[in-house]
Amino acid sequence: MFKLRKYHGDRVMSLTYEGDNQSFSVGILADGEFEFGAIVNEEYRVTSGKIGFWEEGMDGWQEFGEGETFTAHAHKNFKLKANAVSSYICYYK
Repeated sequence: MFKLRKYHGDRVMSLTYEGDNQSFSVGILADGEFEFGAIVNEEYRVTSGKIGFWEEGMDGWQEFGEGETFTAHAHKNFKLKANAVSSYICYYK
């Protein structure tokens, strides 16, 4: 099943697939900073541009470029930011 999700005034959009054995989304971030909460672990892979990542408990931001991965941990709030339009694929674990 596919579901289009829009966040933060349509500045973040993702197309999510939820199946029996896998769930993932492909998404696009406009420039800006955006806050989310993770229910399960979310493993991100940047597919274009650069994405900044901050999670509760971290001292500062980390930046990831094309092909790099990071994980937002379950039951934590986190932020993503981009200086230009960027994209990702996110696997729900």
